[in-house]
Amino acid sequence: MTRSLFVAASPGLMSSLAEQFEALGLYELRALHATEPAAPWPHAAILDAEAFDASALARRLRASGFAGPIIAIGAEVPEADAALPRPFRFTELLTLLAAAPSSGYREGFDARLTEKEAAILRRLAQARGAIISKEALLADVWGYGPNVSTRTLETHIHRLRRKIEADPQRPLKLLTEDGGYRLANIGEQFPAKFVSP
Repeated sequence: MTRSLFVAASPGLMSSLAEQFEALGLYELRALHATEPAAPWPHAAILDAEAFDASALARRLRASGFAGPIIAIGAEVPEADAALPRPFRFTELLTLLAAAPSSGYREGFDARLTEKEAAILRRLAQARGAIISKEALLADVWGYGPNVSTRTLETHIHRLRRKIEADPQRPLKLLTEDGGYRLANIGEQFPAKFVSP
């Protein structure tokens, strides 16, 4: 099944993405013009934060009724669901798109989580407040070896914080610690199914 994507990007990035997505054959790109985001809504939106005011575009999309995931490239964008810093691999973008829920945020704690987000949360909750290293999370959730270099975990942590924290910029539940992550006050804040071994 072909999915469509909104894309607002510099000409160079747009050309590169169009070539790679065309070769893949799973996504159809739709240029996002700042003046007319309109239905029918695509699966996701990709915003080049170095070429456009991605925050303003994301706000405009949401105000227009778009509920799908928004991925910012090049910089953190508070209104985006995920960020992909430059330089990035096309496979990292595909991973974000594959993990993204197709209908955006929904009410209810666990209804909002993707499979990988739930796996990260479950692994951290089982540690009952102890720090889990980035390497251990990559191994446990993705099966990656110790020498793999990727930003996938950081991107998923960013998205999780947007879903479970009142203020993702000042997290109180999902904390970054030296070399890893931990959950604070897990008994009070997370459902039993995530805490149970």
